[in-house]
Amino acid sequence: MKKNIENTINALEKHGFNAEFVADAEAAKKKILERIPRDAKVGIPGSKTIRQLGLDKALVERGAIVFDHWQAGLSEEQVLKMRKAQLRSDVLLSSANAITETGELYNMDGVGNRIAPMIFGPELVIIVAGVNKLVPDLNAARERLQKIAAPRRASELNLKLNCTAAGECDDCNSPGRICRAELILHRQPALTEYEIYIVGQELGN
Repeated sequence: MKKNIENTINALEKHGFNAEFVADAEAAKKKILERIPRDAKVGIPGSKTIRQLGLDKALVERGAIVFDHWQAGLSEEQVLKMRKAQLRSDVLLSSANAITETGELYNMDGVGNRIAPMIFGPELVIIVAGVNKLVPDLNAARERLQKIAAPRRASELNLKLNCTAAGECDDCNSPGRICRAELILHRQPALTEYEIYIVGQELGN
């Protein structure tokens, strides 16, 4: 695993991303909070990892403007407004479905508010991923999405999909399908700064 992490970080940096290894979630949280300007507007799209680190609560507690559509009690209209605001945030906090040892970021989305601002909008995108998200290549990234990430997320949302029953994607056409848009970042987008933290423990789906 140590060699895999080293290879992944080297490949990401070769592709223009800033990447580093952090020992655990608490250390990652501290680094990220120090990195985010206190006056920044922060977008947090759907990411279990970010919330496991407690970054959503920590940012709110220090008075930051946070666009988080997972807040309790929001109406459908408010959720939509939060999602659109994430596109215009100064800093975007998210994870990835997979990060390849060849230096690509892989993500699948249902709505698009998570992957759209990863390409353009925020000045800084911060990606946090546990070692469970590391895979050898893009084929393995898709396989991880189909067999692990998507079925787990669909199950958490109590969606009645084939993947929740079978535990594996079968490329369904269900109205409730959550795998609709695929994003592969082969290089850092030209006008967006990236910081990627690979954490030495399992996080997220």
